[in-house]
Amino acid sequence: MVKLSPPGIVLRHAHSQDELAACFPVISQLRPSLKDAAHWVERASGMATDGYRVLAAWDGDQVLALAGYRMMENLIHGHFLYVDDLVTSESQRGKGLGAALLKELSSIGVDEYCRRLVLDTAATNTNARRFYKREGLIDAVIGFVKPLEKVA
Repeated sequence: MVKLSPPGIVLRHAHSQDELAACFPVISQLRPSLKDAAHWVERASGMATDGYRVLAAWDGDQVLALAGYRMMENLIHGHFLYVDDLVTSESQRGKGLGAALLKELSSIGVDEYCRRLVLDTAATNTNARRFYKREGLIDAVIGFVKPLEKVA
């Protein structure tokens, strides 16, 4: 558990279904396609079988910011920490919580012998891109997406 300023805010993982449900108001700001807390808990729990974990900034039982991440390995990055989700509640932005989460994720990655911390963001998300650069991430990869659908 990492303690932050102001006093009372701590970084810790959400493990239980109740803790994951407490994350819903924040994750839904980033992922509005999540129908409700039960849908989020189901998805996060399912992804946990692939190593997905949720690190959150807590003020008591209230989640202010969170990062969903997992350890991965591929031929491009080797063994790395991938950040699936990083979001701070709209009312808490600008208070250093996102930076604190990235710093803790970097420490976790080092402890897990990861070569890199990797995340994706939309090319059009200029605020996030500016934040990531300020936090020392390098804008080094161009990603492509192709929607897939079954052909009848």
